[in-house]
Amino acid sequence: MLLPPFAQSNSSAVLCCGSVARFVESRVRVRYKETDQMGIAHHSNYVVWFEIGRTDLCRASGIPYTEIERRGRILVVVEIGCRYLLPFRYDDEVVIRTSASQAASRLMRFEYELVDAEGTVHATGFSRHVWLDRETRKPVIADTDVLAAFADWMR
Repeated sequence: MLLPPFAQSNSSAVLCCGSVARFVESRVRVRYKETDQMGIAHHSNYVVWFEIGRTDLCRASGIPYTEIERRGRILVVVEIGCRYLLPFRYDDEVVIRTSASQAASRLMRFEYELVDAEGTVHATGFSRHVWLDRETRKPVIADTDVLAAFADWMR
């Protein structure tokens, strides 16, 4: 099986697809510095894990975020949400499942599911982003090639 270039590198992301949704799966481990005195992963790490998933999804789409910037666009976070269901603890494996649920000319929305190695859901979340011109920081229409690349990852 021929793997896409990102999967041939040291990336921890893998492509997944099911009958309902396609997503990218990334894997990290909870580091000691990410925990509180009770050994539980601090809530601020979840947003970082979302970013890891989002970056891997861009790479999997064939247009890494660096290419989006090269094309003169940036995606700015305007809203983010997380529902915490179960805690992660030190050295737990965190599986980050990321998909796109909206890819419009002015807005992108990503969905996240954080699960453990056994598939138990620990958290779900989303982030909404607007397209801005990289130089002026003013709203712009998304690059059509970028939107087309995300189409395969829509939920």
